[in-house]
Order: sequence, then structure tokens, then C-alpha cells
Amino acid sequence: MAGPSNSALRVWRILSWLCVLTLLLLGIWWVFHLPPVGKGGVFLAVGATLMPLFWEKIGAIARMSWIAMLFLFLAIEYRAIDKDRADFARDEAGRGQEENQKFADIGTAITNNVQKLLDHSDSEFAKTMARSDAIISGVGDSIRTQTGGDSFAFITFTAQPAQAFEMHWNNFLAPRGEPYFLVSVTSHGKYPLRGTRTIMMDDERRLAAMQEYNKHPNGDWIKAIDSADTEYQIPYLRPQSAEAPQGEVNVIGIYPTTQRDSKKLTMNFSAANGYWNEVLHLGRVNGVWHQCLSVLGPTVKQAKHPFIYCDSDWQEGKKLAEKDWVFTPPTKQ
Repeated sequence: MAGPSNSALRVWRILSWLCVLTLLLLGIWWVFHLPPVGKGGVFLAVGATLMPLFWEKIGAIARMSWIAMLFLFLAIEYRAIDKDRADFARDEAGRGQEENQKFADIGTAITNNVQKLLDHSDSEFAKTMARSDAIISGVGDSIRTQTGGDSFAFITFTAQPAQAFEMHWNNFLAPRGEPYFLVSVTSHGKYPLRGTRTIMMDDERRLAAMQEYNKHPNGDWIKAIDSADTEYQIPYLRPQSAEAPQGEVNVIGIYPTTQRDSKKLTMNFSAANGYWNEVLHLGRVNGVWHQCLSVLGPTVKQAKHPFIYCDSDWQEGKKLAEKDWVFTPPTKQ
């Protein structure tokens, strides 16, 4: 059987060189501009499929060109794979840094939001005291008796030693074998208080709740903070009188002690006569707990002259209480 004519061989050689040159030019372009993974492999497969069609009809130089072209696409595919892996590793590292930054931003946002809430609360509290004072000043003594007038209450902590037996305080059972604080509320003023509600905020517990929230930031951060607060409801408190010159004192709870030598608590009170705040300082000196507190409100007059109650032998606590409600005057623009 006769082989292909010279003209036919010439056509095959021209087509072979066109294919090789086209693929080589594409390969050279991809050497400097790597394609996505897979494209080099596709053209490697195309070249390997076309090469047998020309193999018997071309010379040695053309065959070497085909082989060189196939190795070129093989090298391009390997480089594309290496680049893809490097890009993936870089993206993962960047994503990790971004997630860490987001966690840090969450912590910063929580701190800023808490401060905004406290600032807003202080502002609203001042407005409410002003309105409350305006209302109370215009009513008679009989109405003050119903609302509470300018009376207020404050909370005190009394340290109790550990006991080997069960100790009951009203309806509260003290922990056996552990020291604790006895929480009491005391009335102050000549008018009775009705429906008093108190929220006690523990800075130590709030910090622990914030730290726990930062470990699981997908939860509700407001609930995390509120979990550190304690709420008390006092239906009725008798005023100061000849029978109770220091005011009525009721035990309202038991609170665990702390390993530290100091503790600070903040109480927000609300009743029919308005709102007032208390800051309670606790300090342990030579193994003995002392306390000192200050109360702001509920009237504007009382806000200007906070009520301070301290253990007589704890002067450092009195200095702390005297600084609780020192406000810096606004800067003139």
C-alpha cells in the first residue's frame, strides 16, 4: 500500500507545526500568568491526544517539539497546583487573623456598650430625680406617707463566721462550714417605703461573667452581665421612729464571701417615691470585715449631699465613700 504523497506530508507537517506553535505560545503565556488548577492539565491532555495523529508524518525536530510542549504543560500544571496550595494557606492564615480580630472587636464593643448603658442610666436617673423632687415638693405630708417622701433604704453586709451546724436567718439557710455575708436592708427617714425593688451589681461577678462570655461570644452578652446581678423585693419598710430610731432592719439574703480583701457593690433602688443609688465598700483588715456605704437620692437635695454610713474604725472606707459621688464639672467649650 502506497504511503502519503509529498504534498500530503507537507500539509501534515504544517498542521503539526501550527498546533505545536499555538500550544507553545499558550504555554509560554501561562509560564508568566499561571492559569487556575486544571487548565494546564486539559491542554496537556489535548496535546497528548493530537500528537499520535502527526507522529508518523513529521520529522525528529517536530517530534521533539511535541514532547517539549507536553513537558511545558506538565510543568505549568504542577506550578498551578503549588500556587493554589500556597494561596489556600495564605487565605486560611488571613481568615484566622480576621476571626481573632473579630473576637477582639466583640470584647471592645461589649465594654463600650456597657459604658454607654451606664452613662445613659446615670443621665436618666438624674432626670428622674429632678422630676421626682418637683412632684414631691408639691404634695402634702399625707401623700408623702403613701409614696415614701424623701425616705430611702440602704443595704449592709455583716460578715458571719463558718459554723459546723445549720444556721437559719428568716427563710434563708446559711452554708454549713463556710463563712458568708448576711445581707440586711435598713430604712432611713420618717416615711414608710412600699414596694421597694433593689438590683445589686457585683463588679467581681460581672468581670467573671464577661470573661466567660468572651469564651463563647455567640450568646447574649446582656444576659451574661445580668447573671451577675441580684434582685431583692421589699414589700414594706417601717420608717425611723421612737421604737426604731435607727430604722427598720430586715434580713433579705445571704451572700458568699470573697477571697479578696476588698469588695465593691452597687445597688439601684426604686420605690413609689423615686430612685436612689448606693455604693457599698467592704474591706478586710487584720482578718475582720468592715463596711462603708454612700447613698445618692432620691431627691435632688439628697443628691447634693449624699448619705454616708461607715464603721467608725475604718477611716479608709470613709475616704472611699466620700469620693463615690464626686462629679467632674463639664468643660467649657
